[in-house]
Amino acid sequence: MRYTALLLLPLATFVGYFVTDSFLLRSLTTLFCLAIVLVLGLRRPKLAAAGWVIAAFAFSFAGDYVLGHWGGAFEGFVCGVGLFLLAHLGYVVYSLRCGRMQWWLLALLVVVFGAYFVLLLRPAIGDDVTRLAVLAYILVSCLSMAAAVGIGKSFEAYDRFARGLYIAGIFSLLFSDLLIAQKRFLHDGTLYALMMPTYFLSQLLVTAALLRLHCWLKGRDKEQM
Repeated sequence: MRYTALLLLPLATFVGYFVTDSFLLRSLTTLFCLAIVLVLGLRRPKLAAAGWVIAAFAFSFAGDYVLGHWGGAFEGFVCGVGLFLLAHLGYVVYSLRCGRMQWWLLALLVVVFGAYFVLLLRPAIGDDVTRLAVLAYILVSCLSMAAAVGIGKSFEAYDRFARGLYIAGIFSLLFSDLLIAQKRFLHDGTLYALMMPTYFLSQLLVTAALLRLHCWLKGRDKEQM
């Protein structure tokens, strides 16, 4: 219970950010999530793979800072995309350490999002560098989602509820990214108000998944004693 209560810290800054629009509270949400996962990884050796989630949070923090301050400029946007791409790779490695790639889902996502890029995004992007950066990001996002769904599908046990929270977290990040693409390139801001909430929700859900997994592993260890 005491570990679960830690989630109140990023929850408080998450709510505070939307009330005050403070970049400090926005940053603390990610940093608190990072700190919680770091503590869990240090206290429970079986969560050593969580270091990849910590890396994902760190790159997300850097990407959010770059896009928040220089995202309007060409270099800032491409750099921000690159940092978030590295964050997705962190999630991919963590997922594969705890499961296996769902190739059928990866193929389906590549077809769907590949068509979205070719038919809608590519004609709306004015330069080849940005096109390449966006295409690479889309492909890595597909990897991230397909790998997340494969968590627990290996010889390593993984709590079902934690798995559901983690998958929901990666899906939330994918949805947030989609809203950014719609707004920036297609000038469609219909659901853009959900972009930041779903972005931070993704981090909260992933953190909640690791907290749940920690408690589950702790219970299993007691049963085996």
